[in-house]
Amino acid sequence: MRAMWMLAGLLSAGMAAAEPVKLRLCTSDVPFYPYSMPDGSGLFQRRLMALAKSLNVEVVAHVAPRARCLQHSRNGEADALIGIFSADRLDWMAYPMRGGAPDAERGLGAVRFVLYRRVGTAYGWDGRKFLGLGTEKLGLQFAYAYGPQLAAQGVAVDDRATSAEQLMAKLERGRVALVLMQEEQAKVLIEHRLAGRIEPLEPPFGTQTFYLIVSRDFQKRHAALVQKLWATHPPWVASREVH
Repeated sequence: MRAMWMLAGLLSAGMAAAEPVKLRLCTSDVPFYPYSMPDGSGLFQRRLMALAKSLNVEVVAHVAPRARCLQHSRNGEADALIGIFSADRLDWMAYPMRGGAPDAERGLGAVRFVLYRRVGTAYGWDGRKFLGLGTEKLGLQFAYAYGPQLAAQGVAVDDRATSAEQLMAKLERGRVALVLMQEEQAKVLIEHRLAGRIEPLEPPFGTQTFYLIVSRDFQKRHAALVQKLWATHPPWVASREVH
């Protein structure tokens, strides 16, 4: 009888050890094709899900506006987000770091952002400055990280569009001279109905690495696990997996 109780105790301990850690992930309700989608089908989300499964982590996802996701991460309603580095979040969010800077090699992937213009217009970009833009407006999706950088360069920014479709429509109708968009998302919109009317500018405006960002509280409770979640990501450029 005693042996049976000991065996039952060992089995119970084993079952308890196998309980997955829950990671509450907040995802933006605005599609960021093909990397992050409200239904969880984005490339970054699929990578995270596969990785979480291998580490016995249960990802519990919910969808909200991006600003609300940030609020949820701050007030304890979410443990993690997928996003770019922002120093003003370091008080309550943790990134994989190296030497005091975000470690891109442990990111989920790198995404290119490209400028687009209407075919036949002469606005340009030489990699450092805009050509012929003057006081004309540049369209940018609401809450994109490049807004302050562009404003600091004296660029007139229209960032009222809440989706890629709205932003491209502004360019098509001439309400803005240029738009800055995530490359793969723009490609899809152009191929579907704007081929020959909208064109990209080279070189790309910039590349942003996206990270699994976790709350300081989650990191404190699961420090070793967080390091595994970060360390498993090899150097990777998102566009390699886009078909």
